[in-house]
Amino acid sequence: MDPQEEAKRLQRLHAMGMLNTPEDRLFRGFAEDALALLPGTSIAAVTLVDAERQWFKAIIGLDMKETPRSVSFCSHTIETNGVLVVEDATRDSRFVANPLVTSAPAIRFYAGIKLTSGVGALCVIGRQPRRATEAEIAKLVKLAQYVDIQLLAHGTQFNLPDASPRAPAA
Repeated sequence: MDPQEEAKRLQRLHAMGMLNTPEDRLFRGFAEDALALLPGTSIAAVTLVDAERQWFKAIIGLDMKETPRSVSFCSHTIETNGVLVVEDATRDSRFVANPLVTSAPAIRFYAGIKLTSGVGALCVIGRQPRRATEAEIAKLVKLAQYVDIQLLAHGTQFNLPDASPRAPAA
């Protein structure tokens, strides 16, 4: 990615005020819904891609909060026009030597949708190779639009000036 574009993307990401916030039910619900859309998958996440890491706002199926960006599938997703599908990571030159493929969690299938100007991705992962149908991807894209709305709403709310009541002037 062009360094200027990456700087703008990171600025948008940080302006949202979402990194390192507690997991919440809404984003966990999006991950659960994503997982339900692609039968046979076992991991789903709402991922935000920072400069050196991918951080999970919500994740189902793995007990971790972040991974290095250098091994992130979602880092590749944010550089696409919107959708990245990897049917078998052991046969994809970008991922064949990736430690997330060669050891636990042994990723084989990945489908990711780029979120809000590339700040992250909504992704679904499987431990078996598979094909995603056009209908499955279309539903995942639609779900990602709802995630985008919530990310943008959070960013707007985070950036509002303090609206605490003021004492009346004397």
